[in-house]
Amino acid sequence: MADYDGYDVVVVGNGVLGMATAHALQLRDPGLRVAVVGPAPRPGAASAAAGAMMGCYGEVTAQLLRTPSGRAKLAKGLLAARHWPDWLESINQALPAEERIALTPGTIVFSNNKSGIIEDENYAAIVQALEENGAAYETLDPNRIDGLAPAEDCRPSRALYLPDEGSIDAAKLLGALSALIERSPTLSFIDDTATGLDIHGGRIRAVRLREGGRVAAAQVVLAAGVWTQAVLDSVPELARRIPRLFCGGGTSLLLDTGPRAQAHVLRTPNRAFACGLHAVPRGGGRLYVGATNTLFAQPMLRTSPADMFFLLECALDQLDQDLCAAQLVAWQAGNRPVAVDTCPLIGPTSVEGLWLLTGTYRDGLFLSPLLGRHIADRVCGGPGLFEETFAPERKPIRLYTVEQARAEALKHYLAMGSEHGIRLPRVGWHHAFPRFYEQMLNGLYDELGEDEFVLAPELLAIVAADRKRMVPFFRDYYAQVRQAWA
Repeated sequence: MADYDGYDVVVVGNGVLGMATAHALQLRDPGLRVAVVGPAPRPGAASAAAGAMMGCYGEVTAQLLRTPSGRAKLAKGLLAARHWPDWLESINQALPAEERIALTPGTIVFSNNKSGIIEDENYAAIVQALEENGAAYETLDPNRIDGLAPAEDCRPSRALYLPDEGSIDAAKLLGALSALIERSPTLSFIDDTATGLDIHGGRIRAVRLREGGRVAAAQVVLAAGVWTQAVLDSVPELARRIPRLFCGGGTSLLLDTGPRAQAHVLRTPNRAFACGLHAVPRGGGRLYVGATNTLFAQPMLRTSPADMFFLLECALDQLDQDLCAAQLVAWQAGNRPVAVDTCPLIGPTSVEGLWLLTGTYRDGLFLSPLLGRHIADRVCGGPGLFEETFAPERKPIRLYTVEQARAEALKHYLAMGSEHGIRLPRVGWHHAFPRFYEQMLNGLYDELGEDEFVLAPELLAIVAADRKRMVPFFRDYYAQVRQAWA
């Protein structure tokens, strides 16, 4: 057991967001003593398993453009894109040449017929967002794209080239940020897991550790992704005023393909509750392929045979049939932090000195320069870089009516069926299949009985997987929210 003192700020979380915050704090005030707390292996962390696609337009969905909250998320993405060049310079100038990192430019978004109508809607939304913001893009011949050689029944129908988007190697980014912290005289790693908070007189005093010690500081930033919820639960009266976090478990794989004619990210629009199928070149003959997305109440630490089979099938059928000759390097499992309303949690809490930076879902790594600098500025007494639209202590944001949520969820479930290759008998089952899911979804929303707090379609997977236990869980959760805000 060890207690750690002498720090000005404790950052809980050693993923990209936590380490970006520590680096931004050092840039903001080089004299600050900062501790970054997190287990060195990063089990189940989103950062270590991320495809790290650098862009916001490729992530745009029709639903995102329908609400002010969705538009606010897009605005943060556009702002983050402008921060990356200077951010990389701030990292690279402190590293030797062989450790420096760079963006790989270019993203190709293609659409095929292996999903449902939601893919068409989201592809159209990407074009709409590009045109509304005057962003550069080029329409491509979908049958003449390097690296895209799918099966005949998976041929793409449309494609766009986005020159201002691209990718970065997540492992190299983590390594670069780790190196900066290890070499700094004022930044420190503490290889342990935060389990709770010590709060006295309305102020944060320390972070409690699994091994029994404490890290004391007047300022604490919770940026531990899905693991943030366990820390918040140590203070129940605070936790129930903050939208609860769930785990967007995802599986990805890394292949050794040898020489390959793919210079850019290849991806579909978001679909079937997930971030779309994507292949990201890593250099040196390596190719990242991802990613599944299933919502869980607890973190997913290992992938499943079902996810492995599905991802391989998608890669070979929809991306490149020649990947059958590639060598498997690794399977990766990670957990995206998803708040119950699917919106991020960014800013101060009612506990003086306690800040939150999580709930970023699929956007945490891409947003990290912007969010790290924003929180660093706020911790140091500045105004920050943007309006805190998604303050941590709030009622869950209502993005849907019940009718809208049911309709959106149905589109995703039907897209899942198509993507998994379902073949219906030609005896009218194309009518019966949607009705089956419609009845299931209507039943779930009726049992939840919520009009004020409408569960986002992604979260329905948790309820559908364990209806008997999770329907009462969410009913009780929303009752606690009402009590907390009465």
